[in-house]
Amino acid sequence: MNRLSRYIGRQVILGALMALLVIVALDAVFSFINESGDVGQGGYTSLMALVYVLLQVPRSAYEMFPVATLVGALVALGGLAARSELTAMRAAGLSIGGITRAVVITGLLLAVGAVALGEWAAPAASRLGQDLRARSIGGGSAGIGDGGLWLRDGSRYIHVARVREQTQVEGVRVYRIANGRLTRIVTAERGRYKDGRWLLSGVEVTRIGADGVRVSRPDGRVLEAELNPELLGLVALPPELLPLPELYRYIDYRTRNGLDTVRYRLAFWVKLATPLATMVMLLLAVPLVLYVRPRAGSGQQIVVGVLVGTAFMLLNRLLNQAGVIYGFPPVLSAMAPSLIFMVLAVAGLQRLR
Repeated sequence: MNRLSRYIGRQVILGALMALLVIVALDAVFSFINESGDVGQGGYTSLMALVYVLLQVPRSAYEMFPVATLVGALVALGGLAARSELTAMRAAGLSIGGITRAVVITGLLLAVGAVALGEWAAPAASRLGQDLRARSIGGGSAGIGDGGLWLRDGSRYIHVARVREQTQVEGVRVYRIANGRLTRIVTAERGRYKDGRWLLSGVEVTRIGADGVRVSRPDGRVLEAELNPELLGLVALPPELLPLPELYRYIDYRTRNGLDTVRYRLAFWVKLATPLATMVMLLLAVPLVLYVRPRAGSGQQIVVGVLVGTAFMLLNRLLNQAGVIYGFPPVLSAMAPSLIFMVLAVAGLQRLR
């Protein structure tokens, strides 16, 4: 990159970060107001609510990243245009293609930042925040809803009522199905993971056969299952919070056990589409600045950018939900909004030329 391209890149990055800061701060304020309704439940205090909201900031920043880059790029490039710097650059020999290349290279750097947020910062912080919130409101149980967790392991269906830690659970029920019939129910008060196995205590075993029902209460029982602490942590989180490697492993687990994977495959492709969406939004900013600005003031230009960003978010959510409901291929539901707006951006650049 030459000096002019680096200058454009710096301005775009600064604008994107400032826009992201403003958007995330507003989202955090509204999230804290929403969390205030749960303050007082269990040991959930205002301070814990604030900590929870702050821990959700990386996730919010990741979700808002494409729109923030669009608004920030419009502000940055619009400022350059308002000060006639873009005109001077073009007079010095920097073509529209050169401006576009500078913006695209900047988009690659911002896309790397989006990946870092989505793969490391957002999952870790969100997981910690959800664990804190669940423990505070639920009196010590972590990471699950009121209905507990349901899992499938081959011919067995496992229900865990409460998770104290990833290696300690309470209220375990294991249902075994054979030839379409319920043949055995194992209930346990507690379970502890040790040496690759779950050690159950407070066990009651109910066997259902042709000769009737038999109940026994052994001192303990070993549960050999694919349900390890790492998987337990994945099950307790929504798919949007999982890093790509963990999401891939969980999709594989559900596939092998004959469980539905649509939501998880969609989340997988949405995470892959976010860096692309970031670059598309930056690419779209170039024709919006160079084409819209001569016909509108800077304030109207930013409004146009916000409307375009909002349209992208709405289309993205609409296609994602439609993909789950109507069974569209997850890759199509996740990538279609970015591809549609990429076509619009390329058409805008062609019109400028």
